Amino acid sequence: MPLSQTRLDFDPARDGFSFANSFRWTEVDLWFLDRMVRSLAVTGATVLPAAAATLTGGRRGLVAGTALGLVLGRVGLAAGLVRAGARQWASFGLCGGMALAAAERWPHRAGLTTAELREENVRLLLWRRQARTLRASGRTFIRYWFAARSGRTAFGKDLRREWAAIREEIDADRPVVLGLVGDAPDPFSQHQVLAYGYAGTDDRGTLFVYDPNCPGKEKTIAFTLADAHAHITTDLLVGPTARGSYHISTRPGHLDMVFRVPVV
Repeated sequence: MPLSQTRLDFDPARDGFSFANSFRWTEVDLWFLDRMVRSLAVTGATVLPAAAATLTGGRRGLVAGTALGLVLGRVGLAAGLVRAGARQWASFGLCGGMALAAAERWPHRAGLTTAELREENVRLLLWRRQARTLRASGRTFIRYWFAARSGRTAFGKDLRREWAAIREEIDADRPVVLGLVGDAPDPFSQHQVLAYGYAGTDDRGTLFVYDPNCPGKEKTIAFTLADAHAHITTDLLVGPTARGSYHISTRPGHLDMVFRVPVV
């Protein structure tokens, strides 16, 4: 198949946030986390632990996910546990919120660029967008993560479908929020980024992405498809961490699945 490519005029140094995806808890954050827990419970969400993807790092995500799950039975108690659990950890992340907010602000033609926005002035915006990405992708993250952990990674057909949808969105001048899945032992160590360009054929391709963990830098995700299998590599920081845990995958530079988060 002939090579096709589209690259939007999205520059991570201008259209992404200048601060990294690492935040320290404030009362505003804890207030919004309480609200998000209650909202998810009222809507009858069945994957509340996936909301712990708002937190980066292994055990931090697990603590928050457990607390959020308890909301199925006791909304008030769960909210209290979330606050107590969150305060045990110094920092948290809002990767999905940052990716979605950057997509919504592009192309920005007047006023401050996204890179000029101050963290404290957009905190609630990022929380709201984070909640949207979790509602849109929680079940999908869990489904692919379970499969990756069990070694059932014949995702070729799924990735082929996602690849076509991603190209269609970018061809229509719409950046795409992506969910990244690996086999890390902690299901809450998964990640979200924003794709703004691609190059490839039906069977192989490269995605150009803004990673909230690496402000100002372009990152790539590359893959090849062969029958039912997909081989996905990336220059994102993936694999073992200095703290002895894992980010997304147990293998450096390897992903098991990439999918479109249907929020934009």
